[in-house]
Amino acid sequence: MLRSLLIFMVFLTLFAGVILYVMQAPGLAVFTYGDVMVELPLVRFVVGASVAVVVLYLALRLLGLVFNAPLRLRAARSRRSQRKAAVDTSQGLVKFASGDWRQAEKLLIRGASEARSAHINYIWAARAAQQNGNHELRDQYLEQAEESMPEKQAVLDILRAEFLLQQGLPEQSLACIESFSGKIANNSKIAGLFASAYEQLPNWQQLAGIIPDLEKNHSIRPETLEKIRKNTVCGLLETSKRGETAEDIEHLGKRFRSTITADDGLAVIYVKALRAQGRHRAAAALVTDMLGSHWSPGLVRQFGLLEHVDATSALQQAEQWIAQHDHDASLHLTLGRLCKRAELWDKAKNYLESSLDLEPLAETCAELAALHEHLNETEAAYRYTKKGLGLATRIT
Repeated sequence: MLRSLLIFMVFLTLFAGVILYVMQAPGLAVFTYGDVMVELPLVRFVVGASVAVVVLYLALRLLGLVFNAPLRLRAARSRRSQRKAAVDTSQGLVKFASGDWRQAEKLLIRGASEARSAHINYIWAARAAQQNGNHELRDQYLEQAEESMPEKQAVLDILRAEFLLQQGLPEQSLACIESFSGKIANNSKIAGLFASAYEQLPNWQQLAGIIPDLEKNHSIRPETLEKIRKNTVCGLLETSKRGETAEDIEHLGKRFRSTITADDGLAVIYVKALRAQGRHRAAAALVTDMLGSHWSPGLVRQFGLLEHVDATSALQQAEQWIAQHDHDASLHLTLGRLCKRAELWDKAKNYLESSLDLEPLAETCAELAALHEHLNETEAAYRYTKKGLGLATRIT
């Protein structure tokens, strides 16, 4: 508005200047056509010509407004629709954030028809439908998003994989992202989807195979990565019961040694797996190494269950721990078992009885009952058997 006013003032000033100049030096404007000649004062001609130009300009503008009226109306309606779509989209996102999935879905879809970025509306509507458990509508919205932005197919594949994983369909999820396996080391979202899908299947071998790439991805938090390693080891140990060889188990221990030694519970599971496959020497070496750095009653108990090549050496090793852990019932139980293997019956009896005093357990009673039965002490064997049954069946 201000610009137009300035232009008008400049034009008016120039026009007034021209008129004043012409009035100071009046002249004639002569027009001839054949034998016809028309003479006009110059001032009147200038004024008339200026008025004619202005009238012509206004007439042309009026005609333009008349002929462009439908276009202007459509543009105005479009702007109004876009403003309404923006409001619907904004309100839909607010409803989504507040957990009102149905209303969010309704508003987002209503806003998609006139939104400049309709694919965003469809994506968030798909998320709302996913929260509602309406998987058919979810897939429909994803297809509409794909139609509105076909160049973003990769983004939608990742989103579809996430939804399928939440739905409990890991195989279909993996099918959506199999072409992105090379990006595990660089994209934490893709890495998380692959790891979660393999855990859901479960396919521990495949999960173990991508752990090197997961370790290269610095966006994954260390505690998350360690949890994945732990779950992988537990899964592989569980599957080892169904056919893996002892060499596989030892290789697993070397590959994930830091994970195994960082968790006593996991270490106990691993030692049990080694015992089950007859790898007692490897199990003893691991237990001795771990107990050298920190104490673990669970590992001490496993040490007593291993079949040592030299029971006397194993006993001597265990007796070195008694000075600092004299009140550990698991250590006394292990010493009793090692003394039995070394045929040191009195020492075995003393260690087992002290273990029972420190912590009454049914398995300790079972060891004492077996020991007394071996020594033909039937009454004592019966007494400990009865006590063990009481401990095993007591309600806590």
